[in-house]
Amino acid sequence: MSFKTPLGKTIFETKPISAGCEFVSGYAFKSKDFSDSGYPVIKIKNIQNKQVTLNGDNQFIPKSVITEKLNKFKLTHGDILIAMTGQGSVGRVGKLVLNDKQVTPYLNQRVGKFVPHHNVLDKDYLYYVISTSAYEALLFAAGSGSGQPNLSPSLIKGVEIPFPPIKVQESISKILRDLDEKIVTNVQMNQTLEQMAQAIFKSWFVDFEPVKAKMNGEQPEAMDAATASLFPEKLDSETGIPAGWSQGVISDIAKLNAKSWTKKNQPEQVHYVDLANTKNGVIETVTTYDFDEAPSRARRVLNSGDTIVGTVRPGNRSFAFIGKTEQPLTGSTGFAVLSPKEEFWTSFVYLATTNDDSIDEYARLADGGAYPAIKPVVVADTPCVIPTTDIAQKFWQLTGAMLKKAHQNRLENEELAKLRDTLLPKLLSGEIELGNAEASLND
Repeated sequence: MSFKTPLGKTIFETKPISAGCEFVSGYAFKSKDFSDSGYPVIKIKNIQNKQVTLNGDNQFIPKSVITEKLNKFKLTHGDILIAMTGQGSVGRVGKLVLNDKQVTPYLNQRVGKFVPHHNVLDKDYLYYVISTSAYEALLFAAGSGSGQPNLSPSLIKGVEIPFPPIKVQESISKILRDLDEKIVTNVQMNQTLEQMAQAIFKSWFVDFEPVKAKMNGEQPEAMDAATASLFPEKLDSETGIPAGWSQGVISDIAKLNAKSWTKKNQPEQVHYVDLANTKNGVIETVTTYDFDEAPSRARRVLNSGDTIVGTVRPGNRSFAFIGKTEQPLTGSTGFAVLSPKEEFWTSFVYLATTNDDSIDEYARLADGGAYPAIKPVVVADTPCVIPTTDIAQKFWQLTGAMLKKAHQNRLENEELAKLRDTLLPKLLSGEIELGNAEASLND
């Protein structure tokens, strides 16, 4: 016997979520309750890409506001939350990820929390089912009536999901969790690679540490003799930069918006990268359109080695490095696209325009009310020192390898995510047996 679900047919009986789970709607904190410090409050905006994370603009409630009646709204690492309202966000599901497990966030109104019954519904199993695009689409459609999209607790609890025996649920969770852990490992590695590359950039081209070390008669730290020999031994007395280097801007070494699609050269399809889906060096989603149906902003041609920096709300950190892809990408006209004039400037351009100081400066210069923006030329005019070619080439040799490795990790994560998302329906349908799935992942 089989049962029909948004994920396809399943060999397991389906039941409403309420058969194995309680549901808690968030607390309606008053505006006067919020402060600049204290306990963070989780809102709809914190739910992104199947995760719930704290971000830099969280609101807080002070200890003085906390009473016993708020205990049921406390959140812990791993809680499963859902956005209950909002155009484009209703039905969005995410798992709470806390880097500091000692932090205690609280649940805000219009965000819901699933509380599964022990030995009836495995929390991670529930997460993997309802965070699929099929179930999120079902929830989104259910909440998208007239006016403001909205999901009631009763509607959410009434959604039917497959209910395998608890041991089967736990086994499915483990398989999918193992894939997620590999993804997390790659993400953490990429964060380390980014930090290392930015640290070298700052040392060489902002603080001039190798030059200053040589001025003091010292060997530059963590640098071999051959690399150290490339650096001058003094700073120019007038400019304060290393002797023989020049002061310039990014457009000296990179072209701005070098190529765009036109009616004469347009492709049949575009693989579109938007600002909203690009964050902190990661392109989260690429959407394919027939050219005539693509958004009007889908015009910038992106090539391997390009750096893209968002010019609309630049403080949102919509930037990325474009690595090698199977198909050419097309970026929004909301990006400044920087194409290095020589390959060895590639990582220099990326790191010079995406470090914290540069992004903060773009945000400071942005104007325009609700949608503050800068012109692309502002990014191209980012000040930088221009080192000698041999140093630029050495820098590319060191940091280019880091950028390429990070790109490979991102590609691997895309494949792991696809595998995770295709495994679940096959495990629920019985097409793949649990034992076979576990064995293949351990090979």
